[in-house]
Amino acid sequence: MKKNHYFWLFPLIALMLILCLACGKTDDKTNVDYNPRTGELVDPNQPVHGGSEEISIVTPEPDPHREELNAILKRTTMLEGVTINGVPVGGMTLDQARSAVLSTLEQARQNMRVEVSFGEVSESFSGETIATIDNLDDALNEAFALVREDNGFEAVSAEVERIRTSGQDFPVLLTFDEASLRERINVFADANDTKPIDASVSYNKDENKIDFISDVPGRTVDREQLFASLMDAKPGDTISAPIKESPAEVKLEDIQNKYVLRGTMTTDYRKSINNRKYNIFKGAGLISGTILHPGETFSANGTLGVRNKANGWKVATAYVAGAHEKQYGGGVCQLSSTLYNAAVMADMKIVERRNHSMPVDYVSKGRDATINSIGNIIDFKFQNSSKSDIIIISYVDNSDYKKAGKLTMEIWGIPIIEDSNGQYDEIRIPDPKKIKTLSPTGEVEYRVDESKKPGYKKQLVKNQKGSVWQSYVEYYLNGELVERKKLDTSTYKAFSAVYIVGPDASPSPSGSATSGPSDPTPTPTSHGSDDPDPTTPAPHTPAPDTPEPDTPKPDTPKPDTPAPETPKPDTPKPETPQPSDDGEG
Repeated sequence: MKKNHYFWLFPLIALMLILCLACGKTDDKTNVDYNPRTGELVDPNQPVHGGSEEISIVTPEPDPHREELNAILKRTTMLEGVTINGVPVGGMTLDQARSAVLSTLEQARQNMRVEVSFGEVSESFSGETIATIDNLDDALNEAFALVREDNGFEAVSAEVERIRTSGQDFPVLLTFDEASLRERINVFADANDTKPIDASVSYNKDENKIDFISDVPGRTVDREQLFASLMDAKPGDTISAPIKESPAEVKLEDIQNKYVLRGTMTTDYRKSINNRKYNIFKGAGLISGTILHPGETFSANGTLGVRNKANGWKVATAYVAGAHEKQYGGGVCQLSSTLYNAAVMADMKIVERRNHSMPVDYVSKGRDATINSIGNIIDFKFQNSSKSDIIIISYVDNSDYKKAGKLTMEIWGIPIIEDSNGQYDEIRIPDPKKIKTLSPTGEVEYRVDESKKPGYKKQLVKNQKGSVWQSYVEYYLNGELVERKKLDTSTYKAFSAVYIVGPDASPSPSGSATSGPSDPTPTPTSHGSDDPDPTTPAPHTPAPDTPEPDTPKPDTPKPDTPAPETPKPDTPKPETPQPSDDGEG
């Protein structure tokens, strides 16, 4: 019974042997490994299957091009065929390539020129001083970074060969530096910008006429537009600078055919000696044609120059301390006095004016203007207060100075009414008014001249009264008086008599004597002084106004009729002591 209990094991063992034979055969040369995960015997040389996974174990063979490939990828120089801005840099390090490119860029910068024209002016804007190199470092780095990625020997070698045979360039930009360019544009514009020129006048002496000169608009460079154009320009380009025009304030049509005679004055000198006539003739020629722009000042001394022999002036009578003296340029005060009256009637601003030490016979008292160019300098000046140019025309009535006897001064410009904004259109100078009579206070003077014979006596200066005069200026509109103003106060000195006597003369009890040579007709001097003695006369006590009026001759072709004063009272200005009045008659 027990023996039958184990009998069933034998068929089971036989079945297991049959299954082993069915799964595969083994030999002495096959190594079989056991797979613990699956519980199977496996061949280590066959793939191991484990569900969906497949594991290969490969042992790579050595790469024969590895060293060559690494040499390309890890090189320290540029590849052959690479250029920077056209400069070959193959085989160069970064520093070597930079030096090679910079040398050519400096030359390129010097050759980088753009021509800029402005009208007829053309200038070259050179990159030497205003150009800058923008991207040299970027270009060098990009070139050096070529073929640095390991894409396999074949791909890398192909790319290296392509660059070597076909080349690859990295451009560098040369551009204008903005700050330097703006500075260069400012220099160019400052040198070429022009301001507008107002229309003006000139005097044609040969044809004795006034010519009108057209206005010229101002032309300036549009600096911002030029900057934008230059930033976009290429070397070799020519650019026309954009222009901005500004019109003149005074156009030709504003003055052409509008110039009128604003003020004129004529004085007589027919009784003068020829030398005095010559000096007036010469001075009139120097003054005529003078043009004053608005705000400019006329100076009689500046126009006539120093009156002396070297400058071509002749000897004639001048006023000296109550007497007459021969001086170079004698008579030129008639020029300044005549022009003074014309300037007032032309509505000019009187800047400097002084009357003579004693009245003259060619204009009314209070309407003269003395000048002197040597010693005690005295000038006559007026300013052009008009909105446009004025022109002074002066002439005598005969081209032969010896036959001439009348001097005329004219001031031409736009109508007075345009300058006065319609308030008045004419200016007149009525007869001045005498407000004081001055009496001599000093004693009669006797000057002993040892060179004269005993008993010689001649009067050098007459005993004469002085006077103070107030002049006026009147403004008219359409012939009606609009306003009357004070013009100036003129003081003519009082003088005590002066005699030249011989050495034995005894002065009267009321007189005084001085010794020393003296001559009532001294030799001509070049000091141009009317009153060379700087001594101020002794103080005087003004006498009341004398009843007799001083009636002057008419000075202009159309005599001015004094109009009654306006209700607004005139308050006399306080008298201001003046230095000795010297003049050249």
